[in-house]
Amino acid sequence: MSERSRGRDWIGLVAAVVFVVVVIGVFSYLYRDHSTSPTTAAPGFNLVTKDSFNRASGPIAYGKNVTAWKSIRGSWSVAAGAAYVSEPAPLLNIAVVEASANASVKAVVSGLGYCGLVANLVNEGEYLSLVRVEKYGLWNLERRINGIPEVLAVVGGSSSTAMTASILVAPPIVTASVGEQHVSVSVSDLGSGRSAGLFASDPDPSNCAFDDVVISVPE
Repeated sequence: MSERSRGRDWIGLVAAVVFVVVVIGVFSYLYRDHSTSPTTAAPGFNLVTKDSFNRASGPIAYGKNVTAWKSIRGSWSVAAGAAYVSEPAPLLNIAVVEASANASVKAVVSGLGYCGLVANLVNEGEYLSLVRVEKYGLWNLERRINGIPEVLAVVGGSSSTAMTASILVAPPIVTASVGEQHVSVSVSDLGSGRSAGLFASDPDPSNCAFDDVVISVPE
């Protein structure tokens, strides 16, 4: 075999190896678990805080330099990189972070029960919620006043057990999103709630899990 032929063979071999390495790198990136990096705030909103719960198991607000969570109803904890209801309260459970007026939230919500988010929380009886209502992926955007829920809109999702959901509050417009589905409604007399966070209700709130939480407010 001539020197020129051997040279061409080596070039071909090197090219093949480089191609395989590139393909492996691309597939490794595409199928890598990105859940440990919380997303940023939506356009038109300022980030207040974010939490991916990558810390030791324990109460949701326990640890050094962690997000200042407050359990409004029920006891909330962290385990395996997710937040969940560790000791349920009757009917429903809420954990929030105080931000400022028109507090908004985005998170990865897992579970087939009544799992979801709360935003613009004024007090325990007045807030907006986005809650999964059945296993086929329908979510209710609700407004509660004096603890009584009113359905503002229904958002279609999917049968997936884990979905990225959000409630963005830019008065008078409230936008609820589940995956690629979005619904906006106008609420003229919306109160100015300063907290947002997580929601889980009966019959089995402990089956809900939450990750990659982003708390924001409109610019």
